[in-house]
Amino acid sequence: MKRANELSQANDFQKKRESRPLKFQHYYKLERLKTRLVFLMKNRADHRLMKEILRCRKCKDQNDLAELLSNDCLPVCCFGDPLGKKVFVVGINPSKAEYDSGFLTKNIDKALESQIKYFDRREYRFFDEIKRFFDDNLIRTKLGIRRSPWEEVGHLDLVKCVTIASKNEQWNGLKTSKKRKIIVNCQDFLIQQLALYRPKLIVAYGKDVGAWFGEGDVSYNEEFSFLLNVRRLGFQYRVIFVPQRQGRHSRPEVEEIQAKIKEALSMH
Repeated sequence: MKRANELSQANDFQKKRESRPLKFQHYYKLERLKTRLVFLMKNRADHRLMKEILRCRKCKDQNDLAELLSNDCLPVCCFGDPLGKKVFVVGINPSKAEYDSGFLTKNIDKALESQIKYFDRREYRFFDEIKRFFDDNLIRTKLGIRRSPWEEVGHLDLVKCVTIASKNEQWNGLKTSKKRKIIVNCQDFLIQQLALYRPKLIVAYGKDVGAWFGEGDVSYNEEFSFLLNVRRLGFQYRVIFVPQRQGRHSRPEVEEIQAKIKEALSMH
């Protein structure tokens, strides 16, 4: 009897819902879809990896490295949502300015959402220079960019933590031996991310990132960028090695980088 009543109530509810105007039916369908998407987002394989990155203490538990890391800044898994991106820019590590300026949150419960939705809100000026590399009509068309490159381009860092060498220096002020130790501690996270996302093209931004992808064989010429097939860690990537500047790249340099991106995209 109880089961019959439950079925009767369920049927009544279904009839009432179906009798509602069409716009309300669409609303309920949309709400169910949103709930499903939230469930899928929470159970993504890369989210489990990101949570592992946020909890990492490899360097902070080593006395000679702990003093070189910012204690109040969380590791940064990514800038923007990396899922589905075919092109990635890989930098060396995040800046403390991202936290000091409020671009990223120090609240661990909100950190993941803050990082994934980073480009939905605003972005630090560091990214303005990288956006210039994709400001070309053919590149925008090839990648399907409508407004911002970060719709179709992902950004990851080789080192996930903010480093502090001195008051005015972060990564570049560190001793080479310390840099190597930090990279060794952190590189497995990037390796796992690249294995998950399998990008078609990587822009290695900066000397230390380029050297890592080239496994020490890349000799940087600060005057130009170049494109290579790099077989690393069991996967083959097309990598564009781009030197980083303290200021802006010249227009000819940007055009050369764009030419390399177009060359790489035309091969897929």
